[in-house]
Amino acid sequence: MVVIWVLGAAVAGASLRSGRAEVDWISATSTYEPGKVVQTAVRLVIDAGWHSYWENPGEAGMQTSVKWELPAGWVADDLEYPLPQRFESAGVVGFGYTGTVMFPVKLTAPVGFRGMAQLKVKVSWLTCDDDTCVPGNAGLVLTLEEGAPVLTPAAPLIDQALLTVPRMRSAWEVLEVLEDKGFLSLKVPVGGAPQPDLAGCEIFPATVGVIDARHGIRFSRSGDAWLARVPKGEYAPAPVRELRLVAVPKNGPPGVLYWKIR
Repeated sequence: MVVIWVLGAAVAGASLRSGRAEVDWISATSTYEPGKVVQTAVRLVIDAGWHSYWENPGEAGMQTSVKWELPAGWVADDLEYPLPQRFESAGVVGFGYTGTVMFPVKLTAPVGFRGMAQLKVKVSWLTCDDDTCVPGNAGLVLTLEEGAPVLTPAAPLIDQALLTVPRMRSAWEVLEVLEDKGFLSLKVPVGGAPQPDLAGCEIFPATVGVIDARHGIRFSRSGDAWLARVPKGEYAPAPVRELRLVAVPKNGPPGVLYWKIR
């Protein structure tokens, strides 16, 4: 794989085209403070008629991923994935994005770091349409000066992107899973705190491979619990030890149903 490095500015860094998309790396500030977090985002602009993929791409595809090259002591958090959409292409179900998508990611400067910081990231993605798939990759550079925070025009864009990332909701704490002959029975106990109407939520499986992507997840209320039954993924581990679900209410922000299975 050949990676072309592009040097960008913190405001709206230079974009690079690869495959069927353009990518750049933007920052909410043009500066950093030693020992503190810098909020950035990788922005992917996908060609019309094409799509890219979520952290769980579905039956096929490849999640957008990053590989960091940072100065000594700098730390990058995991890439954050906005809420996806479900699509079917050539009979294959996937989860991902069309148009412009931003992946927020936080970086932390070490306490003793001084001077200009040159941060590098290699971004890899896959774009597909109904007929074919084309990979893309790029090497991006973000340069930050030391100093008190100076917001950039990209800051409100990143703030908006952060609102599209599912977050854990305090009322959603327990998921029980029972495996039975290729199926998973899911149970979410109804708690004392306010909970969303799971029957009215769109549910996405964030954990790769555990649930067959071709089948939707539909919860229904039964007594003091929400219940759903779904086909287990062909390559899911036995037994299943982890399952993250993203629930999208008709009204209100998405939340993550993320529990250790018991």
